[in-house]
Amino acid sequence: MSLTTIPTDKELANISACIGEGWELLPVFLNINEQIDVDGSRLYKIFLILQSWRRLKNETMKVLLKALLEAEYRIVVDWELLRKNIGYGKEVLSL
Repeated sequence: MSLTTIPTDKELANISACIGEGWELLPVFLNINEQIDVDGSRLYKIFLILQSWRRLKNETMKVLLKALLEAEYRIVVDWELLRKNIGYGKEVLSL
């Protein structure tokens, strides 16, 4: 896993599991104008939002993590779980 590559489906699924309350605001902070109107769990809907972001923006893991950090206090991200799931968290963004 690298900060300079486009996240895979597996990485997006692992990130999805770390996003909690406020997740509905993800499209705003990811700068995508797509509504995800499907039945399914919160986890599945977050995953679909992240997939849409990847498809529309074609950006790196670092850009995604920066967007999640910018959303802090509005979208709950479990950074410790994220570090466990993908190997790094917000500390890499200060490098």
